[in-house]
Parts: sequence; structure tokens; C-alpha cells
Amino acid sequence: MTVPDVLDALDETLPRPVAPRPAAWAADRARLLGARVAAGARAHRHSLVLLAVLLGVVAVVHGINFDGWPGRVTDDEGTYAAQAYSMQYWNRIAHYTYWYDHPFGGWLLIAIYTKLTDGFHRAATAVTAARELMFLLHLASCVLLYRLGRLLGLRRFFAGLALLVFSLSPLALWYQRMAFLDNIAVMWLLAAFVCAASPRRSVAAAALAGTFMAFSFWSKETTLLFLPGLYVLLWQHRDPRNWRFVRRNFLGCLIGICGIYILYAAAKNELFEGPGHVSLEWAVRWQLFDRAPSGSVLDTSSDTYNVVRSWLDLDPYLVPAGIVAAVPLLALRRLRVVAALLLLQFGFIFRNGYLPNPYVTAMLPFAALCAAGLLDAALPRRVPEASATAARLPPDGRASAGWLPVVWRGLRRGAVAVAVVGSVVTLAWDWTPKIHTAVTVDASAPSRDATRWFLAHIHDDGTVITDDIAWTDLTIAGRRPLPVWFYKLDLDPEVRGHFPNGWKDVDYLMMGKPPDSVLAEVPIVAEALRHSVVLKSFGNGEIEIRRVLPPGCRPEIPPAHCGP
Repeated sequence: MTVPDVLDALDETLPRPVAPRPAAWAADRARLLGARVAAGARAHRHSLVLLAVLLGVVAVVHGINFDGWPGRVTDDEGTYAAQAYSMQYWNRIAHYTYWYDHPFGGWLLIAIYTKLTDGFHRAATAVTAARELMFLLHLASCVLLYRLGRLLGLRRFFAGLALLVFSLSPLALWYQRMAFLDNIAVMWLLAAFVCAASPRRSVAAAALAGTFMAFSFWSKETTLLFLPGLYVLLWQHRDPRNWRFVRRNFLGCLIGICGIYILYAAAKNELFEGPGHVSLEWAVRWQLFDRAPSGSVLDTSSDTYNVVRSWLDLDPYLVPAGIVAAVPLLALRRLRVVAALLLLQFGFIFRNGYLPNPYVTAMLPFAALCAAGLLDAALPRRVPEASATAARLPPDGRASAGWLPVVWRGLRRGAVAVAVVGSVVTLAWDWTPKIHTAVTVDASAPSRDATRWFLAHIHDDGTVITDDIAWTDLTIAGRRPLPVWFYKLDLDPEVRGHFPNGWKDVDYLMMGKPPDSVLAEVPIVAEALRHSVVLKSFGNGEIEIRRVLPPGCRPEIPPAHCGP
């Protein structure tokens, strides 16, 4: 019998492998995943219960009156909502010429949300729909902040404390409720830090860290400031056996996804400045070098000083406490990155550049972690009883001089207890009336009422100049010709070309009066305001609906009956 014959005989007696059926394979994977989730829930049951309670508190405070307070205090909210509307319905990146002021990932996420929830037609206003997404993203940021605190060694109580001050500070309520790109970027940034500090130390975790950091860049390009800290955190939690692959995957995902932005500009022939088109090069140069600075924070008449003053008026405690706590935390390895990044952000306030109002948004999670982290570091850790007894004994074994460590630990515990109680009393005294305002005062009513009144009473086809807060709402309501955002009337050549006679081609204005510094940039709008009369005012003049009078026309004469 030959060898092939023997092999054939054995092959006939052995059972043939049965290919797994797709349904059975999926069921096995589902059971395995369910078992892992159940095991993880059991292992983290205390944290899950604490998170459920804390998120309930946060959801109530942030959810009640989220559309009413803050009021419609900045055009930025309306701009991002309008750009999301343009993406969803017009398949365009922006409702006007996109000039690379920010990457468009932030309002793309808003557009995805409004598409899935029919937000623009369901919510009271377009800004309301965008604020709904901010609420959900804030809850996600709270979970990520808690997880990051735990990964950085904070005990459960202090991680929960960081979550609470991050969320309940009046400064946080003001900025985290508004539809700012910063809130989207911070959520992705926290996700990147959680992955970088992952105890798995895997290649997949590093790839996710790079991906989430890239998503943060796509939401707000200024978050690249945190990239060195993220890389150091990844290095601190490295496994030497796979560090080379971890590093490559992190940088590969980060550079690859961020690089799409440059490829997009290159594909549109808008990478470099040239005649007749916008460019990424010009936008970056303007943001970094040519933009008018807002002055020194030490100059009481500067815009920078006023911005910082407004932060401290809302909450004089959280950010300063975090900055003070960050200094000693530089000596603690596990919290060094968080402390350094907060101090870096603080230092940037003193540069001679432009300081945007929402700049503080990215400082809040790091300030909360530093403030809670210092208390955690000051409180002694529990040690096993046997180890504690041994520590109290002198080298000769006689219990005569082991009381010093005990006294020192007691003093530290007492100091932390006093600090926690004092902080709770102080913050409750300062924050409670401000939180009450946040959940009761509807400061957005004038803007909503003005839009409703305009749509109910102005039925002709006159051209209306408005702010971006109302632009999307008027567009959704079918207002034609399309309303014009007042900034673009002067600053966008394509829009200005539709107004050959300047202010004389404007029929209505629906907006508050911009500051003189803004009016200096928009002379056509300034002239239209000077040649207009108020039809209706809302919120003590916060929003006014005005009719522009043609030359030689009196207020009591309808514009259609006025001569040219």
C-alpha cells in the first residue's frame, strides 16, 4: 500500500470540517460580546451607578431652558446652523462663499443630526436644533471626562467631582449650551485622550486616539494646540513591545484624516492664494498673522480684558482654581500632561493676538481635572492594615515613634475635608442664583418673537437684511428673495454685486444695532440703518425690524408709492 493510499484512507475516516453558518457565527459573536459587556458592567458597577446619578443631575440642569439661556448673543450659532442647513438641503459647504475660516466637520455633524431628527422643521428655530446636539454632546463629554479622570488615577469621588464642576459651573452652562464648534471639538478631544490613556495600550487604541484627534481638528483647528500633550500621554502609557506600531498608527490616522482638508483645497484649486478665488493659504495667514489683535489682557480697555472679565463674572472660581492647582501637579507624573495643557492655554491668553469668546470652553475640562486632581493627590490613599502597622513600627520593632506618619496622614485628610466643604459652600453661594437664572430666564425670546412677527406681518417681496440667527428660519419659512446676512452685504463681492445701488436696494432690516467697530466694516448696512425707521422692537431694542426709506420718502408713505 502506497503512502498516497494510506493518506486517502485516513482522509475518509476523519470527520470533515463543517463551515460555520453566518447566522450561527453571528449568534456566537453576539453571545461573546454580551458576556464581555456583562463582565465589564459588573467590574465597573460602582462607577456606572455614580455616572447614572451624576448624568441625571447634569441632564436636568443643562436640559431645562437650554434654548432660552443664554440668549442669542452671537451670530456664530446662527452661522453654524445656516451652514448645516446649506449642507443638508443645498449640498454646499456654506450658505455663502466658503473661505476656509474653519474646517467644516463641526457643522457637518450638526447637519447629520438635523437630517436624522428633522431638526430644522421640528425644532422651534434652527439654533434650537443645533443646541439640542450640543446637549447630547455635553453628556458624552461628561462620560469621557469621568473616564479620563479614572484612567489618570483619580479616585471615584474626585472623578465625579471633576464631572460636576465641569458641567455645573455657570461659565460652563453659558458656553456649553451654545452651538459652538468648540463644544464639538472638546468632545472629540476628550475621546482622543481617553484612548491615549487606555490601559490596553493597543495599536487599535492608538489609531482611535489619532482618529478622534483628527475629528477634533475637523471641528475646530485650534485643538491642534493639544497635540503635543496627547502624544506625551500616549508615550506615558506605552507598551515598549508595540510602541513602534502604536506610534505609526496614531500618526498615520491623524495625518491621513487631517490631510484630507488640504487635499480638498488643492482639488478645488484653492490651496494657494490667487486672483478671483479664496484660498486655504490666505485663511491660515489671516488667522495667524493678519487678524486684528484684541489687545492685552492687562489693558483694561482692550477686548481681551473684557472677554476674560466676562468669564470671571460668570464664574470666578473654576478656571483660576484649576490654574493654581496645575502648578504643583506638574510634579505628579500621572497628571502632568493635563496640568501642562491648562497652563499652556492660560499662557496663550497673554499673547498679542485675537482672543475669541469661546476660547475658555477648552480650558474647562482641564481646569476641572486639575482642581479635583490636586485634592485627590493630597488625600492619602488607603493602605492595608498590616502595611500600616509595619509603617508605624520603628526599625527595632518597638512601637514608640510611629505616630508621625499617622499624624501627617490625618492632617492631609483634614485639609482635604476642609477644602471640599469650603469649596461646596462657596460654589453653592455663588453658583445657585446663576444656575437659577439659567433654568428660568428666556433671554432668547426677543429673537424668536421678532422672526414670528416678521413672517406674520411682512408679506411683500422686499429684500431683508438680517443676522445669521434668523437667516435660516426665514429661509425655511419660504422667504423670497432669500434674506441676506448683513456681514456678507459688504464683505462678499458676489453678494454685493446684487446691490448696485447700495443701501437703496435694501427694503427691510431685522437685527440689533451692531457695535460701531462692526458698522465701520459694513458701510452699506450702516447707511441702510441711518435711512430706516423702526416698525417693531423686541427685548427693549435688542432686536428691531426696520423699513428702509427710499430717498425723499417719509415714514408714513409706503415704499412702493415713493419716487426713485
